[in-house]
Amino acid sequence: MERQGHTSAQEAIFPCRIYFIFPAVVFWCLCFHTSFCQEIGSCRTVASGNFENPAIWQVYDGSTWAAVTIKPTFLNDIYIDQTHTVTLTGNEEVKSLFINAETNAGEKLNLNGFNLNVYGTLQAFSGSAPGIPSGSWNSQNWIGNSAASTITFKGTSRTIIQKNTWSGFTTQSRYSVIFDPGEGSTLTIEEPFKAVKFIVRSGILFQKSDDSVVPNFCSTLSFNTETTFYPSGPFGDFIIEPNGTLITECNQNIIARSISGSVSANLFDLQPGGELILSGTSPQIEAANLELNGKVTFRKNSGSQNFISKSFPGSAVPVTFHDLEIQGSQDVILPATLFLRGNMTQSGSGQFIANNTHLTLEESHNQDIAGFSLSPQDLTVNKSGGKVILEDNLFVIRNLTMEDGVLNFQDNTLTINSSNAGLLNYQSGSWENLASFTYANAPTVFTATNGTFPFGDRYQGGIRKVQLLGTNSGGNLTVNYTEYSGADYAPDFNDTDGTPILYRLFSYFDFSGLNPSSTPLDLKISADKLIVDEPEDLRLVGTGYATPGSHIESTDEVNLWAIRNLTFDDLPGRNFTVGSTTTLSILPITWLSVSAKPENNFVQIQWLIAAEKDIEKFEIYSSENPLDTLVKIGELPSLGNSDVPVSYSYKDETLRSFSPIYYQIKSVDISGHINWSNTVRLENSHEAINNQFSIFPSPHLSGKIHLTLPEGLNPQNAQISIFTSQGRLVSSFSYNEFLLLEKLEHTNPGFYVIIISTPKITAQIKWIKL
Repeated sequence: MERQGHTSAQEAIFPCRIYFIFPAVVFWCLCFHTSFCQEIGSCRTVASGNFENPAIWQVYDGSTWAAVTIKPTFLNDIYIDQTHTVTLTGNEEVKSLFINAETNAGEKLNLNGFNLNVYGTLQAFSGSAPGIPSGSWNSQNWIGNSAASTITFKGTSRTIIQKNTWSGFTTQSRYSVIFDPGEGSTLTIEEPFKAVKFIVRSGILFQKSDDSVVPNFCSTLSFNTETTFYPSGPFGDFIIEPNGTLITECNQNIIARSISGSVSANLFDLQPGGELILSGTSPQIEAANLELNGKVTFRKNSGSQNFISKSFPGSAVPVTFHDLEIQGSQDVILPATLFLRGNMTQSGSGQFIANNTHLTLEESHNQDIAGFSLSPQDLTVNKSGGKVILEDNLFVIRNLTMEDGVLNFQDNTLTINSSNAGLLNYQSGSWENLASFTYANAPTVFTATNGTFPFGDRYQGGIRKVQLLGTNSGGNLTVNYTEYSGADYAPDFNDTDGTPILYRLFSYFDFSGLNPSSTPLDLKISADKLIVDEPEDLRLVGTGYATPGSHIESTDEVNLWAIRNLTFDDLPGRNFTVGSTTTLSILPITWLSVSAKPENNFVQIQWLIAAEKDIEKFEIYSSENPLDTLVKIGELPSLGNSDVPVSYSYKDETLRSFSPIYYQIKSVDISGHINWSNTVRLENSHEAINNQFSIFPSPHLSGKIHLTLPEGLNPQNAQISIFTSQGRLVSSFSYNEFLLLEKLEHTNPGFYVIIISTPKITAQIKWIKL
């Protein structure tokens, strides 16, 4: 049982809570004017039978019940009385649905694999129809008979499950519930609700908590508990689709399979574009699996608010999220481990408390950290594409790990290791538009791992890595990068060994904060994305003067280091930048954009460059996995030198599977120097094919079925496969239009996935049979 009932004495007098508050109303309604309790036009059953059969219905005309001539519609409330079962033979719709829920009432509504739209409320009653509202009877299986059987709540904002009119005692509820009122409408539930599956398709589902009792009582969304019919253990899926929102006031038991048995649901699925809004103090989701790919919002404006947790043994603790937002005034304490694949936003006055959290930023798209300064205990950046865009300063209390990806600071600052218990762990990636970097409690031994600082060059492009190698006396190291466009091609000074310096970047670094130390230091700055004839030409120089120490020749053709051997005492008060003994050039190409879009039977790749100089050709590369080696698929000759933006396009007609495809363009100049564009991902490249494949009408109830095949698909060697929504293969055969349409026409009602494939093209669609 999902809710404690009243004592037997209470139930004998007042079978539901609402009548403790309104006994006079009930007494008047029962004793003096029973017919007052239903609307004119309401229908009630007089026998069991099919919904569409008028003979099982009576209609209320305001004073008496009379026979009907047509079945109920969305304008009619319906009452299903004791001992009666109504069976659907097609999709139907009603205003409100009232079900007799007395003990041993049995199945009252057999949905029979069809859908019933409800535009009003769902209520239980006792006594003869219209009876009195009741939510405490221990009845079972009021509604059936399968997960494919659905009740869909449509219409405008309203309370669909009213207080004291329903309960979670319906342990054998063999049907699914869909909340689909449309954008801007809110459906409210005030009592527990049990089914096989819940789907928030559109609009808002508002889950109330009864704060008048202690502990507060949640209108839990729970699932069928009969283990002879469904598997034991975690069971039941709760899905928030892209246009849906769940707002919950609850703390415990937002969803579960069984509250009394502490059995979790199977799945809580927050899909991209969906939103979960939490306004309880300590929200708990009891599900074995959580897919939180939409937005989770914390909205509490008093006291404090804890992060999502669980209490059942079989429930999972969520650690991976897409978008997180605080809209309320309360602070939210983040968990010890958190993986973020989207944005983190503070639009309210509350704060994300992350000082005990290891936060990992991942995924291949841009992520915004907006409205606050992020201060995690540990931070790992592991992004295969896109950027993390920080609206405020970043403070990492302990360890910062750069596995891959770009942090765009928008001229804010970065501070790490204020706790004196962490390090920088640099593997790959860069810091763009960083105003200042402070390494608090710097390590006394700098290595390539903890002493590499990857500043992005906003004007010349590339990563201007700074690397310190050596033993020092510690302190709080601050590195400032002052950026200017271009370079000085006539520095007019010599290095300390007398070698003329013919080039230096205008941008430069300065260092401060380390304790005095005369121990040796190797300082390196990379010349990435600059034209370098030979690595040994590079020098580390000052802004118009030679720096202390001695030049170290580099042979690294990948990092292109300019290297200086000096002491740590030589760092303060001087500027350091990349110079050369030859006249270097800024890279002769600036990538403005690169895109890949699916067309009919090919992919259109386009790129735009700001200008070009001495480019010989462009080579086009692709891969179906960003971690695999890129494969060259074609090339285009340069259009010649230009001082204005130049556009190029290339058609990829390579036959491949329709998984995501990654593209990158390489430019090659007349001297053989190369430069790579950003990698772009072709999202859902199979959609253009899928959109050309159609079977209609869908949903299909009766009549002729029509078929349209994708352009370019040769049906002579095509294979058709038909699957149920659970993935069970219904039929597979060589394509024959007549055979396919015949099978579809005679298939059982349900939801199907139909796949057509050839060696060159694969397409799939969803199709519904009513």
